[in-house]
Amino acid sequence: MRRTERRCPTVTRSLLLALCLAGIAAGCSRPAPAPAFVDYRDAEAGFSLRHPAGWQRQSASGAGEVRFVPPGAESRAEFLAVFTVPSEGGRNESSIRRIVFALLPIHGVSGFQQDPRTTEEMLWFKFEVTGSSGGVEWASVGLAAAGAARTQVAVCAKPLARWRDGQRQCDEIIRSFRPGPIGGP
Repeated sequence: MRRTERRCPTVTRSLLLALCLAGIAAGCSRPAPAPAFVDYRDAEAGFSLRHPAGWQRQSASGAGEVRFVPPGAESRAEFLAVFTVPSEGGRNESSIRRIVFALLPIHGVSGFQQDPRTTEEMLWFKFEVTGSSGGVEWASVGLAAAGAARTQVAVCAKPLARWRDGQRQCDEIIRSFRPGPIGGP
């Protein structure tokens, strides 16, 4: 009987130790949580979207551009940009393509298609393009919304080497994009 009494505390301690180690191992194997997103509404252009918390609004390179970058971004290949430009040549796919391709240093197009949200008042196009900035290649997803007066284009880009991991974040950002008033004067 005494042997059984001695083994119980040892078995109990061993069982508790195993459970603790299993809990620690399970905690270590979980992926890091995705960065929190914050809502942003641009007072001037009227668009809204969600971007990763901590991303900073940067001085835009041109009029009608709002740009966000991650903190400490050393490369110009990771960014979120929204452009507001006059609608040119009517609202059709070719004029929207011209606008998109004029905004960024684009090298390749892997997709450019009309979005189901298209109405008579507003054309929507989703696209996937590659380009380069500061000598670093990037991949991106974007959305263009064209009204009678203005077109707004939202683009989320990540360095090409990190695109597989970054595409999900970019998709979420672009899904959240809502254009401002672009229909008339």
